[in-house]
Amino acid sequence: MNILCVTPNVAVDRLITVPQFAAGGIWRATAARVTCGGKGVNVARALRRLGHHPVCVGLLGGEAGCRAADSARFEGLTTAWTWIDGETRTCIIVVDERGTATLINEPGPVLQEEDWARLLADVEHAGREAEAVCICGSMPPNVTSGGLARLVAAAAGEGRSGGRSVWVDTGGEALIDALYAGPDGVKINAEEAAAVLGEPVTTVPAAVSAAQWLRRRGAARAIVTMAAEGAVLAEAGGAWLARPPALTPVNKVASGDAFLAGLLAGYAGGLDAPEALRLAAATGAANTQSLGLADIDTGVVDRLRARTEVEAVAAEGG
Repeated sequence: MNILCVTPNVAVDRLITVPQFAAGGIWRATAARVTCGGKGVNVARALRRLGHHPVCVGLLGGEAGCRAADSARFEGLTTAWTWIDGETRTCIIVVDERGTATLINEPGPVLQEEDWARLLADVEHAGREAEAVCICGSMPPNVTSGGLARLVAAAAGEGRSGGRSVWVDTGGEALIDALYAGPDGVKINAEEAAAVLGEPVTTVPAAVSAAQWLRRRGAARAIVTMAAEGAVLAEAGGAWLARPPALTPVNKVASGDAFLAGLLAGYAGGLDAPEALRLAAATGAANTQSLGLADIDTGVVDRLRARTEVEAVAAEGG
């Protein structure tokens, strides 16, 4: 299945392993790798491992943008970049021996109005060959209000009736913006849910309530992930919780992106909501067993999928 993976704020990701890392001092890394990054690129990487045909779309510019493009090409990812005059951001990810990560994310290039307009046109064009689209990650500085809603509309083309689903994974004001366009699905984590609701999301019923809130705001389906506690999915037919088995993580960064890849792969394969959620949870958990970002092992996914529990759940007061 062709799936378009849109990353408005692409990055060069530099992942460094530093045992016993803490702020301050001088540290020596034991391993380092540089990849094309950003949430949508991570989703594409995991989808490719799962046997699908993703296309990466996003804004690139400058020397860092050329490096990101070369890295994606070296990996074998299919791309259709929108080039701008600004400089693509670089993000630093430091992982210690316990799998705990420290992230330093640059804001990204400041866009001109015509840059965003060209991205919209490129997404609309590339989306004609796609059966599903995901739009993931933060927005670059200077994207005007309504910009993400327009991007969702461009990705959807003819809309849900046209058969091309659009999923969004972002937070804050960008999330509210996207909901106005009525995406087919939204995936966020518990912290992002708490930020938009203005209250903590620390229990399964609270996560279901948050997912239902997202549905009332415009999303046909909504997912709230809660790290080791699992993830909930709400849609018109009900709500479910998936819990993968407990694991000792090597690296948890990009697990949410791998989760979304598993979900898209599940729906693309004709699975119903509970089984698509099971595959998503297993794929996200598999990501924690590798140092790479969404560099999953499908054998691990299969084993975890068999051990992932899924059950129907209700919202608070439900």
